[in-house]
Amino acid sequence: MSKRRDGAGDGPVDEATLRQYAVKLLARRDHGHAELRGKMRHKFGDQAPLDPVLEWCQEQDFLNDRRFAGFFVRSRIERGQGPLRIRAELRQKGLSDELIGAAVEQADCDWFALAREVHGRRFRQPPADQKEKAKQLRFLQARGFDAEQCFAALDAAVDRG
Repeated sequence: MSKRRDGAGDGPVDEATLRQYAVKLLARRDHGHAELRGKMRHKFGDQAPLDPVLEWCQEQDFLNDRRFAGFFVRSRIERGQGPLRIRAELRQKGLSDELIGAAVEQADCDWFALAREVHGRRFRQPPADQKEKAKQLRFLQARGFDAEQCFAALDAAVDRG
């Protein structure tokens, strides 16, 4: 039986091991600085010298919050998520409001058109009554669209139907 080494409680971890783990995570997908720090802290503990490793990753351009935010926004738009939800998820990942705002702005998305498209894929018919309208509104709001975008999507559905 082999012992699984997770780094926590095994004494000091050398920088090469930390770099190797960071590169392994970044090879799978982009991460934000705070997200990568959290994963590494979870694996290696609070005493691990993470700052030099994270700085090295940034110098090598393996770790770039601006690039990560841009990729994240585009992937969420492709999933049909609205700006409110995207912003909230990026905040949870530790990105600054300035960086989030720039990434959402650079996505150059027509949020009203996306809300109409998402609504049309989910609901084939316009709402028949208030109960159905409320259900469809909740769906769009949960996807991260603001009230104006949600109502515009519902109005377009009524016009289509």
